[in-house]
Amino acid sequence: MNLNLDDRQRKILMIVGAGLAVLLFLWIVVLPRLGIGGLDNKIAKKEQELQEITRLYKSFEQVKRDFNKIESAINRNQTMSLLSELSNITEKLNIKQGIESMVSKAKPKNEFYQEEAVEIRIKKLTNEELTRLLYEIEHSTKVLRVRKLNVEARFDDPSLVDAVLEVSTFKRLED
Repeated sequence: MNLNLDDRQRKILMIVGAGLAVLLFLWIVVLPRLGIGGLDNKIAKKEQELQEITRLYKSFEQVKRDFNKIESAINRNQTMSLLSELSNITEKLNIKQGIESMVSKAKPKNEFYQEEAVEIRIKKLTNEELTRLLYEIEHSTKVLRVRKLNVEARFDDPSLVDAVLEVSTFKRLED
């Protein structure tokens, strides 16, 4: 093919051809090495990040459900007297006669809740009675927890123990 081009047109054609060759070289060799063409790796990384975000969101939702369940239980505690509740539990288990003392203890407030605690000293308990007491406290419909437990065997009867428990609950602070 014979093109009758003058010198100016040939120079323009050579410059355009060289420009196309440079662009082709950049597109094939340089851009993939710079990562501009490696979209597959970026997509895989973003998919992993999305899976991690989804996992964290599910974990957050579980914590939120647990928090709401505890919060509703604490709201049921508003009218409860901890001393009365513990007295009812010990009476139900028929160990009220072994109670040496039940003393309320002051606990520091936080921004949203007031912790109320009672220390109970009980003498001459069997291991089974102590186990039932702990179970009833922990599985109460109220939010009760055993903060401290000290158990000592009795010298006069090794089958019995003396126990000191600190039981606490939370109440929402009034606005």
